[in-house]
Amino acid sequence: MELEQYIQRIEDKLQQLLKKLQQSQADNVMLREQLVQQQNELNRQQENIASLDEKLKLNRIATVTQGANLSEDEDAFRKEVRGKINDYIKEIDRCIALLNS
Repeated sequence: MELEQYIQRIEDKLQQLLKKLQQSQADNVMLREQLVQQQNELNRQQENIASLDEKLKLNRIATVTQGANLSEDEDAFRKEVRGKINDYIKEIDRCIALLNS
């Protein structure tokens, strides 16, 4: 009789262990889905930040080119923008010269 009780306890514990395993697997699936959702949300937010950064940069360029009262940083930025524009113009002129020759 003791042997049967011992076997029954082992079977009960095995059933409990299987239930815990199934619950852990279900939790794992749910957590993986949440992870994918969070990663997608993070990607959307990073794209939004990049878009806003680009808009901010364009806004700064517009402000600088309008020549409003500029701080030291904005003045340095204006010089940088002018330098880049001059570089682009030089490159365009060089391309035109190559096309004409």
